[in-house]
Amino acid sequence: MGSGMGLWLNVPQEPTELKRRLKQMREVLCHDDPDNASCENRVIWSSNDIPRYLWNEWKDILKNHGYTWQRFLSVLKLASGDLILWALKDSLTWDELVKRIMKLLETYMGG
Repeated sequence: MGSGMGLWLNVPQEPTELKRRLKQMREVLCHDDPDNASCENRVIWSSNDIPRYLWNEWKDILKNHGYTWQRFLSVLKLASGDLILWALKDSLTWDELVKRIMKLLETYMGG
């Protein structure tokens, strides 16, 4: 850890269509209480679309660093708030979100 090795992950293209679908889902599921954090968390994790998108982009590199799909999901759960800020609040850019996720993945690599 802390070797500065980095995962050499690329920043995938922003999945704008996925973001649009998540916002639509929030309108349906959270319309009674649009600022309900637990409802927004359910929206983000209901379909695993964001994790699946990132895993498909990065799985070969991550597997070389000991990551499984399950381990990837457990680390990504730590970024739930950031996922909400990007997908539902528009207060985090895609690049910033991906950089934060990469930092988490690097922090928990080999653990």
